[in-house]
Amino acid sequence: MSYRFSPLDWTILISYLAAVGTIGSLFYRKRSSSPEYFLGGRRMSALPVAISLVAADLSAISYMGIPAWTYEKNIELFLSTCACLLAAPVVMYLFMPFYSRFKLFTGYQYLERRFDLKTRFLGALLFSFLRGAHIAIVIYTPSIALKVITGLPLYVCVLIIGLLTTAYTTLGGMKAVIWTDVMQFSVLMLGTGIIFYLSLTRIPTSFVGAYQIAKQAGLLHLLNFSLDPSQLTSVWAMLIGGTFLILSTWGTDQAYLQRYFTTKSLKEGRRSILMDALIAVPVGLALYLIGAVLYVFYHYHPDRLRGLPSPDAILPFFVVHELGGALSGLVIASIFAASMAVMSAGINSLTTVTSIDFYQRLFNPQAEDSHIVLVGRLGTVGWGMVATIGALFVGRLGSVVNAFNLINSFLGGPILGMFLLGMLTRRGRGTGAVLGGAVGLLIVSLLQWRTSVSFYYFAFIGSVVTFVTGYAFSLLGPAPNLAELSGLVVGLDVPSIAKTASQYVETN
Repeated sequence: MSYRFSPLDWTILISYLAAVGTIGSLFYRKRSSSPEYFLGGRRMSALPVAISLVAADLSAISYMGIPAWTYEKNIELFLSTCACLLAAPVVMYLFMPFYSRFKLFTGYQYLERRFDLKTRFLGALLFSFLRGAHIAIVIYTPSIALKVITGLPLYVCVLIIGLLTTAYTTLGGMKAVIWTDVMQFSVLMLGTGIIFYLSLTRIPTSFVGAYQIAKQAGLLHLLNFSLDPSQLTSVWAMLIGGTFLILSTWGTDQAYLQRYFTTKSLKEGRRSILMDALIAVPVGLALYLIGAVLYVFYHYHPDRLRGLPSPDAILPFFVVHELGGALSGLVIASIFAASMAVMSAGINSLTTVTSIDFYQRLFNPQAEDSHIVLVGRLGTVGWGMVATIGALFVGRLGSVVNAFNLINSFLGGPILGMFLLGMLTRRGRGTGAVLGGAVGLLIVSLLQWRTSVSFYYFAFIGSVVTFVTGYAFSLLGPAPNLAELSGLVVGLDVPSIAKTASQYVETN
């Protein structure tokens, strides 16, 4: 069975891509200041930031990968989404107060103030690897959909998505990221609703009949209480491992922190995190259930699966072959919306880290503000090119829904452990944090290499090992001066911290 977009389909898709590029470019300011370019002027309210945060979680990795996962397996993985409800309060009341009082550009500036320069560099370097890999996966995933509907080579599809998103992100900065996220999230939700409704109406049975088929196939199985650590989707892996995985992302990942930093107050920042969690859970559930509905549809029409290139393409395959018409263009546009939102924010955060944590801090501490913005624009182009090239190799990582989680489980735990060592202990030192991070990374690497333990546990194990060994190594050196830790550790706040923080930001 073959299908090609009609002229109307192409008109809708191209118009959408043009609209995103145009809106993003409207925020271009030739003389933007660094707070304006990197942080939207720190004047954003909670709602658009929350929507941007949800969009960060709902790339095409989720939009295509989650239905594909349910289609092949079940909805047990949904519990990892529910774990955000456990992680959100920790981020709101542990991490956010530190970040808000210092008015930082990046979270890794905190690591230098709490520990030392090498700890800041290590945290920024691990983030750069982590987020760079994520963007590559984000570009690759909708390219699968574009290849399905156009027949173009995969590398051409990758280039189209990568170049367009890089262009408007370079021009508009963080405001372009957030407001295009809002637009793209709206399109994403519209596409999700259309697919859910129309896929149900095309099943030649009642809702109860569809439920029974999905249940008999095991697709609606949610709670796996197995104590086997190799079980990828056990309740323990999903809730314990998933919570630490989300903490490492929401609490220490610059792509998320940078959105918090755009809010105008601590209260608005906390509200954005809470709304993110409350929106993400029902949206995630809808995506998991779409996979079950598609399974039921093809249960009745197995002959219509001919030509499916891979299970990861089941959603766009259904859209272009079964929906057709203008709806195909709209839904495929929503797939692009999901990934372009994540890519733009990821590139912007990588550029901020490169400009602030590496270039300004190491090479040009006295650089003028306009020069830093120029470096940021050039960095955006550079990171866009790197991620686009990396996307050509993502297909080797397996199922896209877990491709990033696999990478994040390795690097996210040690980063989280270093932040927790600084925030929760008075004894932790920079050398201990770095050595602890190295040990944490070594342990999770050995677990992956020598055991069958679910990688969902790796963030938990990596953070605990980093925290414990980092603290132990810190005991080998002299204790830090408590006066120097004022405002940097839980329970060590002093009234003058606002002034010292302001002085620090001005010199960094």
